[in-house]
Amino acid sequence: MEICPTSPVLILSDTDSDDAAATLSRSASERFTSSLCTQAEVEALCKKHGVPPEFTAQPAVDRRACTPPRRGATCVYAHALEAGLRFPLHAFFSDALSHFRLAPSQLTPNGWRVLVGFFVLCHSAGVPPSLAVFRHFFSLSSRNGWYGFKCRKGAGALFTGLTSPKSDKEWKRGFFFLTSPEPWACPVRWGEPPSNISTSGPALSSNDKKSVAKLIHKHSAAVDLRTFLSENNLAAAFSSNLAGASPPPPLQLPPPSTGSEVSDLILDEAVAPAEKVKAEPEWGTPALSRKKRKLEEVASTKYELRPSERNTSPAAPTMLSMPQVAKPLGYALELDENQTATERDAAALREQLEEMKQVMEAEREKAKVELAAAKQAAETAVESAKTAAVQQFLGSKEYTRLVAEQALAAYERGAEVMKNVALRLNPRLDAAKLLLPLPLD
Repeated sequence: MEICPTSPVLILSDTDSDDAAATLSRSASERFTSSLCTQAEVEALCKKHGVPPEFTAQPAVDRRACTPPRRGATCVYAHALEAGLRFPLHAFFSDALSHFRLAPSQLTPNGWRVLVGFFVLCHSAGVPPSLAVFRHFFSLSSRNGWYGFKCRKGAGALFTGLTSPKSDKEWKRGFFFLTSPEPWACPVRWGEPPSNISTSGPALSSNDKKSVAKLIHKHSAAVDLRTFLSENNLAAAFSSNLAGASPPPPLQLPPPSTGSEVSDLILDEAVAPAEKVKAEPEWGTPALSRKKRKLEEVASTKYELRPSERNTSPAAPTMLSMPQVAKPLGYALELDENQTATERDAAALREQLEEMKQVMEAEREKAKVELAAAKQAAETAVESAKTAAVQQFLGSKEYTRLVAEQALAAYERGAEVMKNVALRLNPRLDAAKLLLPLPLD
């Protein structure tokens, strides 16, 4: 069982724990034989979950889930169908399986619930299902050859309410083989483990970032999959094709009957500048460019042709007189000149800032040198003052008195020692007469 580190709790695989390194182990799957033994059982299962009749279902008999399937076939778990897996596989699921190099039977039922839940969530939020956005929210987890998904740290939890994991003997034995009338767009054989690159965090495009923000805004709280993956929601999501929606056709103008290429360009700029401004993307556009387009839109509105000035004949193109064309063109030229002047002023300001930066750097270096010199001079002055003070003290009377006192004490101690030595050598001597005269200065 895998636990999402953020609240609410998110259970994402049908295994007991998540291996740090995913290693493929066919030995685990080889222990399980299928409990779907008859053709009637697999056909009833396919009918219940809406598998199209052009897909051919067959019991596994003595084959295992990891056994290489026959040509055109793949292994399918009954509990994966209950989790929301539908055929034919949507391109989003084929892309996800191909990216992780997984066969459909290598995903646990809860792994399919997360994948299908994300697909239905995108449909309800009105965004196309994107593999990069899915990988932004979820990362792959593995144990013993089967795979699931866990929420990526820091991305937030999208789902709650995943069903309790089935026992190994229950869901790992409920498999059969399904043959497609068309080639599968995903792996059908159990292969090598997914690469580290495929399981790393994705790089999101600007559209992907918008989809992430829209999903978070649309579903501010985690969705309960127990009620969200209903038959109605599944049918609505799988019947739509958000990724296949085509953009509206561009605006088409009738070709002019007379005039050169220059007049064509003038006509196009004068008649429909507002449409062109609206068609340009705003994402990541500099503020100056957006301001210029706003001014152009205002200019196009200001100089829009009056009904009396338009050619009302449906068979002939709209033609403009030179005064009508000159006004918006002159306004556009003025905008270009203003933009050029602004860029020139910005360049001059950058040069001034660079010069000021160089001057400030030179002043800082000069201040550092002066500070070091002042520090050295102060240290020299302190040493000189110490030396002068010592010399002055050595020549003072106080120093002489201290030296004399220390010398007298040493003399008296030496005289006492000599007196004691003399008495030991000749006890008959009179100690009172053993006096040494003090030295004269």
